[in-house]
Parts: sequence; structure tokens; C-alpha cells
Amino acid sequence: MSRKTTLRKMFWISCLMICASQVKAQHSFWSYLGRSHDQRDSSYILDYGNDITGRMYYTRENTGLTFRSSGQPSFDYKPNNSKGLGLGLSYRYLTLNLSFRLLGTDKQKGKTNSLSLQTSLYKQQWVYDFVYQHFKGMYLSPKELYNKDGNYYLRPDVRSTLVGGDFWRILNSDRFSYRAVMTQNEWQIKSAGSLLLGGEIYYGNSKADSTLVPAALAEVYPQSGIDNIRFFRIGAGIGYAYTYVFQKHFFVSGGVTGILDYATTRESRGEDFKGVNAVSPNISYRLSIGYNSRLYNINASMFNNSVPAHSAAGENYNLFDQQFRITVARRFSVGHKMRKKIFNPVDKQLDKVEDKVKKLQGK
Repeated sequence: MSRKTTLRKMFWISCLMICASQVKAQHSFWSYLGRSHDQRDSSYILDYGNDITGRMYYTRENTGLTFRSSGQPSFDYKPNNSKGLGLGLSYRYLTLNLSFRLLGTDKQKGKTNSLSLQTSLYKQQWVYDFVYQHFKGMYLSPKELYNKDGNYYLRPDVRSTLVGGDFWRILNSDRFSYRAVMTQNEWQIKSAGSLLLGGEIYYGNSKADSTLVPAALAEVYPQSGIDNIRFFRIGAGIGYAYTYVFQKHFFVSGGVTGILDYATTRESRGEDFKGVNAVSPNISYRLSIGYNSRLYNINASMFNNSVPAHSAAGENYNLFDQQFRITVARRFSVGHKMRKKIFNPVDKQLDKVEDKVKKLQGK
């Protein structure tokens, strides 16, 4: 599948997710399930969305494809990622981040050509996560499992693509804020949590010019001979998130979601292929700890989203993606002249988007 085709699929998947989460999402329906009235409780949350939030962050990503075998250690194919530094801005519900490599990559792990586009949209009542990842060129981990002359086993021909995302309704959005933790443009000053309802949809493909399992491991891994794996997952789920605040400024936050998916996988051995259909669970989480105040937010956070895929050979695969980030953010008030010249026109466009969303919701 070409990169252009994959990006087109990502666009339509994103549209489908937003429409599915918004259409018929009547205010009265959600208010029956929790405290979610599109109005922040100021005794719990202070909103600085009309300020400009600037941030600098350190980021590290751990991603790859896991192969499992009963009675044997699992192994991963990983891209040769580097650590990075980033800069970002947030205004209202819009966030823009840009990161760049910090120390380069480990040459012993080979060369990876990659394109990774990931974003999370944190609104007051909704959270959306979107991802497009494409890697070509990976290495086998742990190194000791296939140690050839003391070097990493490199596979420049292995390619892995993941596209899709998830969405979550925050049922206690009046008192619980993901934005205070993840985009730093709010301040939650009291402890509170919320049930989450949502769903996900993902498509993935991993392939190579020859078999994915190395010949030296073929006898002990049932996926031997497979050179192409395609999978698709769609489902709905429930979760819970909670932020514990102490001394008003310090917080520990965590959220866990579980989804029950319809999953289908197709494995190819040359021209031959087998398909597997299954009902499959999937769990992801977000964790954060830090300090918040009127002007500053300093935090360390981790977001884990692993996507399993079933195998006709009896052992599952796992496309994992873990993001670790340390962030220092500062909020800046917008002056009268700047707001009049720049931000008032921006507000008008953002308000139009909000009005269209409310019409879909029947408000």
C-alpha cells in the first residue's frame, strides 16, 4: 500500500471517529451519565485557554513489533529512534508541537527511515488520539537472542505501518481536566476523576522482503515463514481517569482504558495466506506527575498504547508505542493589541468550528 493511500485512509478514519463521537451526542444524554454540562466548575478547574501556553520538552519513544512463542522469550523489531527536544504552543483547544533529534541515533542499530505523525486533541469533554507511523529499517531486540558476532541483527527490509486512533468522552468534565495534565492550559486545583466512554479503530501492516522470523529462530517460533502481516481492529470501551492534587499545586494523574475490539488479521507466506477473526481486548494508559500554578506547569508523563494482533499460528503479535515526555510550560497573557489584530480573527474561526460541532450535537 502506498504512503499516499495510507494517508488517505488516515484522513477518513479520523473523520469517522469524530463523527461517531459527536453525532447524536445530546447534552441531556451525557448529563445523565455524569457531570458533563460543558461548563467548568471554577472551584475545581481554572481555565487559561485564552492565554498562550508555550512549552519546551524532552521526549523519548519506544515503539516496535513483538513476536511471541510459548516457552520462548519474545523478541521485538524496533526502529532506531533517537531522543528529542521539542517546542510547542497551545491556544484554546489547538496545540502545535515540533520536535527535533537531540543526540542522533546508535549506528550499531542500523538506519531507519521514518515518518511519525501523532497528535492528541484534548477538549473539555472529549479526548482524540490520532497516529500515523511508518518505519523502514529495524533491529532485533534483545540483542542476546540473535547475537551474530556481537552485533545487532539488522533488517533494513522490514517495514511497519500503523494508522488510526481513538476517542473518549469525559463524563465528569466539569471537575476533571485532562488539559491540565497533558496540554498545560488549565489548572485543576482539587482532586477529581471521571469515567470515560469511547472507542478505537486501527489498521496495521508489517512486512519484509523475506520471512520476518530469522532463519536461526524458525524452529522455535510458529510465525516462521510469514513475510506480511495485516490487521484491522475496531471496538468500544470504558475507562477511568483520576488526578490527585495535594497542596493545590502538586498532582499525580493516571488514566486507564479498556476496549473490546473486533479484530481481523491476515498473514502471508509468499502467495499463500491465512486469515484470523477474533474478539480481542486492548488496554492503554496515561500517567503524569508534576507541578501546576498560575504561570507554570512542570511535569513528566507517559502514554502507552499497544495494539495486539492475532495469529493463525496461535501466538499473538503486538505493535507497541510508548511515549515518555518531560515538559516545562509557561502561560502568557495576550495583550490587547495582539488580541485585536491576531487572536480575534482566530477566535472567530475557532468559534465557527465549535458552532458546527454543537449543531451536530443538537444543541
